[in-house]
Amino acid sequence: MTSSMRYLWCAALTLCAAPSLQAAPVPEDAARQSAIDRALTLIPDELEKLVRGERVVPTWREKGSQFWFAADRADGVDYLRVDPDRKSISPLFDRAKLEAALRKVSDKDPKFEGLSYDFDKDEVSFDHAGQRWKWSSRDEQLTPSEKKTGLSPDKHWQVRVQDFNLYLEDRTTGKSRQLTTDGSSEHAYARPIASLRQMTKQGTSVPTLDPDVVWSPDSTRFVTYRMNLDGARHLSAVQSTPPGGGPPRVYDYVYPLTGDEHVPVAQTLIVNAASGATITVGSPTYESLYWGGPEFEWTADSKAIFQRIVTRGYGSMQLYSIDASTGRSSVLASETSNRFVDWYAHRWYYLEGVDAVAWMGEVQGWNEAFLIDRSGKRHQLTTGQWTVADVPAAEKSGHHLFVVGRGREAGRDPYVRSLYSVDREGRSTKLLTPEALDHDVSVSPDGRFFVDNQSLIDRPTTTTLRSTRSGAVVMKLQDADISELTKRKLILPEPFTATAADGETALYGAIYKPSTFDPNKRYPIVEFIYAGPHAITTPKSFTEGLRVDAAFAVAELGFVVIVVDGHGTSGRGRAFLDPAWHNLHAVGLDDHVAAIKAVSAKRSYMDVTNVGIYGYSAGAYDVFRAMTERPDFYKVGVAASGNHDNRLDKAVWNEQWMGFPLGPHYDANSNITWASKLQGKLFLVHGELDENVPLAATLRLVDALSAANKPFELLIVPNADHWLAPVPYYNRRRFEFLMRNLAPPTP
Repeated sequence: MTSSMRYLWCAALTLCAAPSLQAAPVPEDAARQSAIDRALTLIPDELEKLVRGERVVPTWREKGSQFWFAADRADGVDYLRVDPDRKSISPLFDRAKLEAALRKVSDKDPKFEGLSYDFDKDEVSFDHAGQRWKWSSRDEQLTPSEKKTGLSPDKHWQVRVQDFNLYLEDRTTGKSRQLTTDGSSEHAYARPIASLRQMTKQGTSVPTLDPDVVWSPDSTRFVTYRMNLDGARHLSAVQSTPPGGGPPRVYDYVYPLTGDEHVPVAQTLIVNAASGATITVGSPTYESLYWGGPEFEWTADSKAIFQRIVTRGYGSMQLYSIDASTGRSSVLASETSNRFVDWYAHRWYYLEGVDAVAWMGEVQGWNEAFLIDRSGKRHQLTTGQWTVADVPAAEKSGHHLFVVGRGREAGRDPYVRSLYSVDREGRSTKLLTPEALDHDVSVSPDGRFFVDNQSLIDRPTTTTLRSTRSGAVVMKLQDADISELTKRKLILPEPFTATAADGETALYGAIYKPSTFDPNKRYPIVEFIYAGPHAITTPKSFTEGLRVDAAFAVAELGFVVIVVDGHGTSGRGRAFLDPAWHNLHAVGLDDHVAAIKAVSAKRSYMDVTNVGIYGYSAGAYDVFRAMTERPDFYKVGVAASGNHDNRLDKAVWNEQWMGFPLGPHYDANSNITWASKLQGKLFLVHGELDENVPLAATLRLVDALSAANKPFELLIVPNADHWLAPVPYYNRRRFEFLMRNLAPPTP
């Protein structure tokens, strides 16, 4: 390192690291500190505590229509069971009796984490005080339970992994036999790629993982895989301050980077439980580009297995049908593109009652729904210029399927969701949710009913149970209670539309204002950005409106917060998404600028000459590209957990949009390349144990900015992972940074 380079590096450290080492924040006036303290109570995790009955998430009875859900009440959570046929809602268990029983065995406050319910036995199982418990409502008995993994459906067999090999136990005789002998750390059976988070939670680079096996419905076979890690990339992470003290810990983990020639490969195996015979499936093999492993789905008759495979570079996607007795595989469905198939937006399900696969495929630039039978015959269920977002269920008879779609109804926001019934031949499409609202739905496994959480960002959720035949309301479940938000005088976000930079396309966004909003004042604008092509960032439901990263909190500091989706993002068809291809650094920015200018032109309280921006992950990448592509507009930015160079991030996401193998366009799309063009005031943040985007992604940008002698601030958060929003110190620091550099009006 030359002396001049060393001087620049030291100078950069002084600029960026010193603020992070201060024992206390820089003193601010009382009004500013009061605004920050108030904002800290409005980050999403805290904000949700102020709303009761925000939405219903049903857990359905297998193959039936009964369900249970957790209802948030002022005095705690009520667990309720719903019988649609009787139109009844009743307690899932006697909470007072169960809490009394728990207090006899533990001095900790009763909690029911990981709760599950057996409809047949009327039993709940849950975690409490480091132990799994089972409570029988019939005899009111609380007993310790043990979580069993690798169990066959009939509970006769149990798979376990020891020393990276497969073992199978006959639970009736207690006898166990070893099925494989050649397993190793680099060639393990039924072991997914462990994430850094799993490692740090257990304090080891070789964490204990559940065996990754999927049993056939008749319990005669299971499907799994052997993961080959030969040549796969390993990264290291340093935990500087382990809980309890002691020296730093170093974790070694498998993490394929974009463009890597060698990645983990999973070979599919089928094991016969009775004989122990193992069939190695010749094809397909699964290239694992992230942590985890392949997914499998059995047919109802236990004769075949489905597996979806995407090729490197995302030029094609196949659904394979694998014969369970021979291991022979055939392609049941295939999608190809001269650019990319959109794996992130793709959904597919095996519908047991229909004995066919619901599949999404692209037709003339729009996601359509298909039904594919076991022979491979393909029935197109939907047509037209609208987007199928999901195909969640079918009628038991198989005559009708249910589709969640966007953009079909004229005159509505094209992003809001609706539920439709479509016939098996694709001849008719019936709207089941006619209200001009966003419908967050869940359809019962027997296809008779659906739970409908209907709302908008400025209209709290009403949840009903409805019939799939007509959409008629069967019974009301709950209304969201926002009385605490009202007491705090919080203003719900305001939806808006604006015209894109092309002068033609409508864009959709949201505006957040402080509770002290005064239309006669001028407010700096802060944009929350996350323009990852797989995402729809502008909230549509009431729940999503609460969850936008710190939007309420940042507005409460005295800003107007803007969220908007531009070209190169999901949900509106291929023509809207395609501009992102090989073009992540420039795509959509002019749309964002055009929307903010258009909105502020109609609202005198918005100061378009004073604009900041913040984001995390792909949004942090967006922050830096905004400040370098459009420094005339974006003057201040906070970038957290950013993937600033696509080659220093996970292959599974970046190769979807940037392609494989690497090419010159990767340089043009790297924030590192643009470092010398930074003009505004920048705050970089990253967690040292980020399992999703390596810390190196931000440090590489730090190095480039230092070399360019650019001032910036830096915070590395010890023990933090990718999602930094719950970290109080990070929130205080970013709030102080925005207030210091954008100067909102005094509250």
